[in-house]
Amino acid sequence: MDLDKAYSVKTPEDSRRLYAEWASTYNETFIKANDYVYPRTIAQKFDELISKSEIQTVVDIGCGTGAVGSYLANLRPNLKITGFDISPEMLAEASKLKRIDGSPVYNDLIEVDLTAELPKKSFDAMISAGTFTHGHLGPQTLTSLIQLVRVNGWFAIGINAQHFELRGFDAVLRETQDLGVISAARFFEEQVYGPSSPHYGDTTQIAIFSRLK
Repeated sequence: MDLDKAYSVKTPEDSRRLYAEWASTYNETFIKANDYVYPRTIAQKFDELISKSEIQTVVDIGCGTGAVGSYLANLRPNLKITGFDISPEMLAEASKLKRIDGSPVYNDLIEVDLTAELPKKSFDAMISAGTFTHGHLGPQTLTSLIQLVRVNGWFAIGINAQHFELRGFDAVLRETQDLGVISAARFFEEQVYGPSSPHYGDTTQIAIFSRLK
């Protein structure tokens, strides 16, 4: 599967078609083939910077085949992880993942179109890697997701660095902060791919912030 196809996604239906075709080979043809280090990096940032005692539930936005959840489950074995994704085929792959003790990585997996009505659920934290990138999900989608996390809950959101300012993610986060909805974000620019990848040099901005109201 050509990575350019993933970057050309424009609509929710484009995403469904792409990932229905890609799901069964995604781990081999994308994650391994491209030395995709992003899921590990964001899970480590979450574990390093977000309170362990106060966080018991997390939603993984755009969980795909479950790479982020797998790392989180290893770092925090008691964390209850829910995965949201638009692709039932990708969710089916994520459902196969097991923790060290044999239990599922994900306590719940839900098919969600993030541009439509969101499930009526609440979590202590949110994590997302690879969802806010070249596709159809812009900054307004990101702000709509804040309602899924309780007040004083935490976010670790990765945003493609190339589009961070170009598509207005930085401006929307500042506006949301100015409204008192979220805390000032801490930003970490990180590599998306490892040195062996042909895409090495592509970076993400990982934003860490909390919900204030």
